[in-house]
Order: sequence, then structure tokens, then C-alpha cells
Amino acid sequence: MAIKATYQLAHDTVDRVREAVQSGHAATMSEFVEQALREKLERLRRDAIRRQIAEAATDPLFQADVREVSEAYDVAITDGLDGIDA
Repeated sequence: MAIKATYQLAHDTVDRVREAVQSGHAATMSEFVEQALREKLERLRRDAIRRQIAEAATDPLFQADVREVSEAYDVAITDGLDGIDA
């Protein structure tokens, strides 16, 4: 369900949004603004995930876990392939 909200925006921003809508990039100004906000929120979410991955990459305990799992899979990958060049 949509909620009506009021925000103050610079005149040039409103003008540019209006032009984008008139050019067919969205059906309404509200739709355009909502799409823009959703895109920004998705970028923020992805940036947070990237930061967490970067932090994990420097965490010695995480690195040890990755090595342990990788070594476990190394055995599983060739399990049952005796005599076959893998």
C-alpha cells in the first residue's frame, strides 16, 4: 500500500524528474521517484554486502574456515573416481 509523503527537493531536481517522466522513463513522477529510491536502497544493500565480504577476507578465522571447507571438497570431488583421470 502506498503512503503519501512530502519531501523538499531542489527545483532543478523536480524539473529533471518531470522531464524524465515526459520522456517516458516512468508513468508518473511518484513512480520515477520510487524507482530511484529503490535503486539507491539496493546499491546501499550491495555495498554493505561487499564491505562484509572484504572484512571477512581479512579475518583469519574466516580464512581458516574457507581452507577447511575447500580441503574437504577436494576429497569429495575425486571420491569414487579411482582409475579415472580427473
